[in-house]
Order: sequence, then structure tokens, then C-alpha cells
Amino acid sequence: MTSPDTTPASPDAPQSSPAPKRPPRRLFRTREERAADRARAAAVAAKYAIEQQRAADQREMEALEAEREKAKVRAALDQLAKQEQDQAAAERRTFRQRISRAVVLATANVGVNAVAVLGQVLALVLGLDWEWWAAVPLALVVESVAVNVGYIAHDKLINGYSAGWLRFLSYGIGAAVGWFNYEHNSGIGADGAALATADYAVVFGAASVLSPVLWQIYSQWKHWQQLREQGLLEARAPKFAKLRWIIPSLRRETWQAFKVAVAEGIQTPEVAIAEVRSRTAAGTAQELMRQAREALVATHADALRLALAQLAAVFHDLDGEDPKGAEARKSIAAFVARFQPFVPPLEFAPPVPQDPENPGDPEPDPEPQKNPRRPSDEDNRKTIQRIVRAIRSGKPVPTKVEVAGWRGFSQKWGWDRIQDAKAELASEGWTFPERDQPIPPAGSSLVPSQSLNGSAAASAEDQS
Repeated sequence: MTSPDTTPASPDAPQSSPAPKRPPRRLFRTREERAADRARAAAVAAKYAIEQQRAADQREMEALEAEREKAKVRAALDQLAKQEQDQAAAERRTFRQRISRAVVLATANVGVNAVAVLGQVLALVLGLDWEWWAAVPLALVVESVAVNVGYIAHDKLINGYSAGWLRFLSYGIGAAVGWFNYEHNSGIGADGAALATADYAVVFGAASVLSPVLWQIYSQWKHWQQLREQGLLEARAPKFAKLRWIIPSLRRETWQAFKVAVAEGIQTPEVAIAEVRSRTAAGTAQELMRQAREALVATHADALRLALAQLAAVFHDLDGEDPKGAEARKSIAAFVARFQPFVPPLEFAPPVPQDPENPGDPEPDPEPQKNPRRPSDEDNRKTIQRIVRAIRSGKPVPTKVEVAGWRGFSQKWGWDRIQDAKAELASEGWTFPERDQPIPPAGSSLVPSQSLNGSAAASAEDQS
């Protein structure tokens, strides 16, 4: 018998851990455990209710989406049915229009051709004693030739070809048949009496002439319709109310709107009137801008004139004291000459003395009053003598403003007197260069002033 191994285990050998002990089995649950179980059950029930509600909502949304799709399909079908109905109604309306147009055209053309054929048959039978079985085919053939030529002309015109000679040929055939019907239905029969168709001769002749005319009216109408569809016809002018043509204050605007509409192809009266009013406003704005520019230029010109006049006055005061004053005045005159289109020439001459022959003649005011009476020959003579004396004394030629201020007449009158004085002095040998001092005749003791506008010496001599 073997004895059990009692050899002690090595300390390095692994030692087995004892198995865990199972808790003892209980026959009851605690209060906390039961509360936790109820909470878990309530959570599961709530989750299930949420899933049920979500499923119900999903089914409801799907049902609503299905109803919406059905409504869309139903609306599309209704729209398609309505379009088909509208198209069918339009086709029926177009068909009725074509039928009515064809009936109208056929009635007119067939009626006219029937009357023309009847007139030819009666002319052949009664007027030329033909048999009816020979007259009827000939009349039908002649009328069919006229109809055939008119139809070919109509077809060529509709297809865009020139059909002028065919149209004139159809007119010629119609006129010839019309003359034949009138001539042979209004004549005298074999028995010497007037034909029974004499009262209807004009009707038979006119029917033959109208046959090609009706064809050409229809052809021209169809041709215009094609041109309108292709955009080759100019739009019609707009129609304005009659009161706009009657009321005087609106008549001019209406006529301008009509012209603008014709020129620009406008068919709406309101658009044409708005275009005219916008152009009028633009023209008014341009006119205001032009006036503003002119006012600005005039303001600058006045400012420049004032500055130059002040500068000239300073140098004029220094003329007697500084020898360089005359040269300065000449420089100022040359500078002002560059602005002559905008600035009038400066006047440095002293005030004009009173006329010795008319001491009661007042000095001219800065703004002379207009003389109410007309100038007499005495006024003209004294004014010319005064201008001549001023020029002979070495003064510059007076301006028309100064001369007009002497007597209070117009500047035109002053300009005419200056020209008369120059003509009188020119006969004595004086010359008047443009914008320069007058030059006395050769051999004269007078010496022209060195200044453009006169000198202080000449001024002092005149005052003495």
C-alpha cells in the first residue's frame, strides 16, 4: 500500500486559489430590488409606447404622402384633360372659322363665276345663235381658264414668288369676258328687237370682271398674313382717344407721341406718351444745365472784368507819377485782348466834357435812361460833330454805349453815328485800324497816342 505523498510543495510552485463561494440563495427580494424592477418595467413600457407612437406617426405620414401624391396625379390628369379640352375647342373653333371663311369665299366666287358662265351662255345662244349644248362647254372652259390663271397667281404669291404678269393676265381675261358678255347681251336679236338679256348685260359683264378681282383680294390678304407672322410688316401706330386730339393743351403732346410711336414702332399709347414726357423732361434738364453754364461763365467773366478794372484803375492813378504807368496800361490792354470774346475792352479815357454848342447836355449816367422820342436830324448832326471833335483831339473812338448815352437813344443808333463820323473823317484821309488808335492823314500836325485807349496828355488837352 502506497502512502500519500507528503513531500512539501516547492515555494516556487504556483498555488491554486480557492473557488469563490456562492451567496446563499434567498427566498425573498428586498424592497430596493423590487423598486428597481418596477422602474425597469416602467422604462420598458414607456419605450414600447414611444415605439408604438412612432410607428403610428410613420403610418400616418405615409398615408398623407400617398394622399398628396394622389392629389398631384389627379391635378396633373385634370390639367392634361383641360389642355386637351382647350386644344380640342381651339381646333373646333379654327375649323369653324376655316369652314365659314371657305363658305364665304366659295359663295362669292362660285356665285360670280356662275353668273359669268350664265352670261356667256346667253350671249352665245341669244346673241350669236349658238346651240346650248355647244355654248355651255365653251363658257365653262373660258371661265375655268380665268379661274386657273387666278389660282396659279395666288399660289405663286403665297409661296413668295413674283406673280405680277399672271395677275395682269387674269385681269385681262376677266375684262375680255366681261366685254363679251356685255356686248352680246345688250345687242339686237335676229328679229331686229332688243335681246331679253339687255337689262342684265351690265350684271353679266361686271361678274366676269369681279372673278379675278376677288381672287387677288384673297391672295393679298393671305400674303399679308404670312408677312405678319414672319415679322416683315411694320407694326401699326397706336390709337389715341379722340379727346386728346380735341383738347388744345393735349393736342401737341398727342401729335408728338404719335410721331415717336411711328418712328420707334410703339403700339401702346401709354408707352408713347411716357416716352415723349421723358424726352421733354430730359430736354428741360439740358436747357437748365445750359443756362447754368452760361450763368457760370458770365459770373466768371464779371469777376475777371472787375479784377482787371481794379488793376487798371490802380495803374491809371499812377500814370501821372510813374513813367512806367503807360507801359503797364499797354500790358493790361494786351492781356485783356486775349479775352475779347468774353470780356469787353477796357476804357481808360476820362469823362467826356460837355458839348460847347450844347452846354445843357448832361453827362451820361452809368445806366442812361431810354429817350422816349425818336432821334432828329439835329441830334444826328450834333452827335457826329461831337465824335469827330473827340477823334481829332486825340481821344479814342467812343463806343456805341457811350454815344447812345449822350442822347439816350439805342446802341444801334450810336453805332450808326460812329460809322457816319468815321466816313466823314475817312474822306479827309483818316484811317481806322481795327482795335487801334485812329491815324490822322499824312502831313498832319496831330500825333496818334501811344496807348491803345488814349493817354492822360490827350485827356488833359481835351479838358483845357
